[in-house]
Amino acid sequence: MKRKKASTTENIARKRQRKSVRPYRIVSLVCVLLFLSLAVYMAYFQVAERDDILNSPYNKRTEQLAEKVTRGSILAGDGTVLARTDIDAQGNETRVYPYSDLFAHTVGYLDYGSSGLESSENSVLLTSHADLTDQVSSDIKDEKKKGDNIVTTLNVNLQQAASDAIGEHKGAVFVMDADTGNVLADVSKPAFNPNSIVQDWSTLTSEENESSGVFVNRAMQGLYPPGSTFKIVTALAYLRQYGTFDNFSFRCTGSFENSGYTIHCAGNKAHGEETFADAMANSCNCAFASMAVEKIDKKILRETAEELGFNASYSLDLPSSKSKFTLDENTPNQLTMQTGIGQGETLATPMQMCMIADAVANGGTMMEPNFISRIENTSGAVVKTINSKSAGTVMTADEAHQLTSIMAAVVQNGTASTLNDLPYHIAGKTGTAQYGDVSEGKAHSWFTGFSRTGGEDIVVCVLIEDGGNGNAPAVDAAKQIFQKYFAG
Repeated sequence: MKRKKASTTENIARKRQRKSVRPYRIVSLVCVLLFLSLAVYMAYFQVAERDDILNSPYNKRTEQLAEKVTRGSILAGDGTVLARTDIDAQGNETRVYPYSDLFAHTVGYLDYGSSGLESSENSVLLTSHADLTDQVSSDIKDEKKKGDNIVTTLNVNLQQAASDAIGEHKGAVFVMDADTGNVLADVSKPAFNPNSIVQDWSTLTSEENESSGVFVNRAMQGLYPPGSTFKIVTALAYLRQYGTFDNFSFRCTGSFENSGYTIHCAGNKAHGEETFADAMANSCNCAFASMAVEKIDKKILRETAEELGFNASYSLDLPSSKSKFTLDENTPNQLTMQTGIGQGETLATPMQMCMIADAVANGGTMMEPNFISRIENTSGAVVKTINSKSAGTVMTADEAHQLTSIMAAVVQNGTASTLNDLPYHIAGKTGTAQYGDVSEGKAHSWFTGFSRTGGEDIVVCVLIEDGGNGNAPAVDAAKQIFQKYFAG
């Protein structure tokens, strides 16, 4: 009995002890969790947020780096200088852009904040991996170290050709290497001269220029109705539902009516009996409106559009807008018909339509646009190589092959036939996208497509604002770009 009493007493003591230490255990556990949370946050900050913080114009560390490091240069793919820092006899630094406004939206500017690659790669340009002897020499002389250089994927000759092709029009051109996604040209008009950004700032930010979107990179941030270029998406949705284009037939009378709403082909032209390839080549609005409302499940059309990048965001070297697609199973027939031909509420960036064409050219793999090839130190030694990145497999190789076939028909005997006299094959899709008050007849001109040489092929997307006057200026611009690229 005495043992039992002793045991009971010990148990009671243990329980009291456990109760007394429990608060301390809880506090210790909370402290450990807080420490682990802080460690995870710091790791995330170092990996995911480091560059964004360093590149921020509000980060004081940027000013400290600029006091110790002379900003590196931005180079084209062949080493041509696109941005450099000149230093005068008094040690004053001036940022110089040899090509004036040609690369304005891509390379960017440095005063009044910053933009383009000057902004997104700020920390790289202010970091020095110079040879040890050069760094020691700079320290001894109390001179700034030389920052690293960025070698872009941009092609100066192609950028100039794209700019010339647009001329005085507002618009955009986006050109990618079909295999890698490397951006060869990124043109947006109107533009600005980064050399005189300080002098021109008040004019550039005036109400007139603000409304014209002079600082907007239209190729990546401009949102437009894609018009008939969207028929690539509608065609893929049809293919996914039926597995083939072979059994399709449509008789075009120049107009198509459903649910009290009528769609017209351009100029009310009646195309007559059409295969799928004919409908694509003729850019037949009636056929594609009929498909969207009568033949394709709305869920499949939405899934297809989203798999091709609509409603998706990208983490790229430069900011881009999200292309928009709103159709769902409850969308009324009137809007569904418009959606099938790239009108209605659908909006796309030229970059997105270029990526879609790239996926077709690339056998179903969509590449993310890449602007930077490598980072070099001031002596030209490679510090870091930037590899191409896939945005995913968005269609099968067979689907890509069948789309290529009907896009080739657009060039061979359709709305882009002016490209058919080139000494190599092109596949593409034209577009005339109405906007604003339909009664005013305002429309943008589009082309997206790719070369098919079997070698180093390119994907080209051209958007010319207010260019939809029946002369297909976007196709003419694309032709100049293809010719310049393959002329060498």
